[in-house]
Amino acid sequence: MSGGLVFVLFGAFFALVVVLIVVGVIQAKKRREAFGLLASQRGWTYVERDDDWVEVFDGAPFGQGHNRKATNVLSGQYDGRPFIAFDYVYYTTETSTDSEGRTTTREQSHNFGIVGLDLVGQLGNHPFPSLTVSPEGVFGRMIGRLTNRDIELESEDFNRAFTVTCEERKFASDVLHPRMMEYLLQRPKVQFRFDRRWILNVETGSPKVEEVESRLQYLDGIVDQVPAFVWQEYGEVKP
Repeated sequence: MSGGLVFVLFGAFFALVVVLIVVGVIQAKKRREAFGLLASQRGWTYVERDDDWVEVFDGAPFGQGHNRKATNVLSGQYDGRPFIAFDYVYYTTETSTDSEGRTTTREQSHNFGIVGLDLVGQLGNHPFPSLTVSPEGVFGRMIGRLTNRDIELESEDFNRAFTVTCEERKFASDVLHPRMMEYLLQRPKVQFRFDRRWILNVETGSPKVEEVESRLQYLDGIVDQVPAFVWQEYGEVKP
């Protein structure tokens, strides 16, 4: 390969990298503006970054990797309940070795969209047991049954659609009553979990800003269908 061709290819690669960086900057700016506009329209609060939120929740994707960030942070009230929504990212160092034994490393970003409702008004200082309901594949279902981690409920349709893990099986069956399972089956690709006094929805990537309200509505619908006796057993205040 001639030196001139190498120079042209290098120049084209460099130009592509610059274009990708510029496009990324523009997209990030548009996303910040969209979050800010949504906040102003709804009377919510918006800040570009607040890394305090990276330490609030337990379980994946939190506590993983390094250089964790919480950006595009929305907060306010939804249907009378405090909420939080933000973009979350952490990084891992990926190592690869080529056929000649040369090792290279690079930083890999892992992006998520977080939405949560704060249930402190109903739970006070008495948190719910940890409960996770997530879409289930055939492999995940098999592993869950082998390890006895996937809780089986009365609805086989629901069992096929979701993996349920909970530290208290009774709590899971109390929350996931037939009407709740019917509600969840309307959106079988969406997951949620109770994290102490929070109910969270975690989506991979960077979900569309306009989806924030539909995700809040979905979580709010779950909370509204938790039976009164569950609040009375675990919480300080009735719903």
